[in-house]
Amino acid sequence: MPPSADPDWQRRVIERAKELDHEHRRHPRSLWQSGAGLALSLHFLRTATRQLLTAPRRPEPRRVEHPGPGQIAVTFVGHATVMLTTPLARVLTDPYLGDFLLGLRRAEAACLHSADAADLNLILISHAHRDRLDLASLRRLPGRAAVLVPPRCASLVKRLGFARVVELAPGQSFEYADVEVTAVAARHEGARGLFDRAWRGTCGYIVRSAGANVYFAGGTAYFSGFEEIGRRLHPDVALLPVAGYQPPVLREDNMSPLDAVQAFTDLGARLLVPVGHGSFPLGYEPLDEPLRWLRQICADRGLSAQLAVLGHGETCFVRAGDGKSLGP
Repeated sequence: MPPSADPDWQRRVIERAKELDHEHRRHPRSLWQSGAGLALSLHFLRTATRQLLTAPRRPEPRRVEHPGPGQIAVTFVGHATVMLTTPLARVLTDPYLGDFLLGLRRAEAACLHSADAADLNLILISHAHRDRLDLASLRRLPGRAAVLVPPRCASLVKRLGFARVVELAPGQSFEYADVEVTAVAARHEGARGLFDRAWRGTCGYIVRSAGANVYFAGGTAYFSGFEEIGRRLHPDVALLPVAGYQPPVLREDNMSPLDAVQAFTDLGARLLVPVGHGSFPLGYEPLDEPLRWLRQICADRGLSAQLAVLGHGETCFVRAGDGKSLGP
């Protein structure tokens, strides 16, 4: 039933948002107004300074072979960069391969094997922020790949010489080999940066292949669209961001672990793979807090078996129809 035909839909959305706000206020590190704000600010400065003085950890990249029929390999490269390897294609999301972001140094380097990078067919860009649409990273990827971007973002990429740059608005699709990509809505401010405030679109993507649907949310806050995406597109796997939520105003564009678990429930997906963690301090929360909090929430709600936390460079395999991890 579409939301417009469901008289309780709007009430459910409002109540859910109120419950999330209430639960965030109960979380110890969310007590921004009660004095924790200064402590978290100082912690952020200490973390950023320490990382400037410390080289990123560099895990050894491992080659990911194309899987057999009915499987998709999901590899966490780092930050919001995930590689999806199907029997016939290789897809990369929001590639950010550098060690520095706006003066912040990575804690752990992007982990992508050079042979896999050379084998890419599709690159998905969720929005124009510099940690998602990074020109230096795109220059390191093969020009024969097709790049899918949200509306009004193609001009930023076309000069790099890729074979195809395709703008997709929510609801539009693109096909390559055994992959179909459908753009979906997201809730995020999509301007390029401080000196480029022009309106640009934002998207998440559903990647269909091998009988399974993988949802890459891109950059997004929690919003009512997760329920509609789940109802229409039935994702098996949800790649959801879990960091950059402190101070609370950041939740207007980003998700906390609590928001991500609610989004996962709304989507009706079978496997949650967190992204956006462990590379850069995106908010004032400690770098290791998002995963600790996420694991605790999933344990409390009986969802631990549906959580697949991947380290940089680690891979899990999902099988058509059940969305289960077959192991790194």
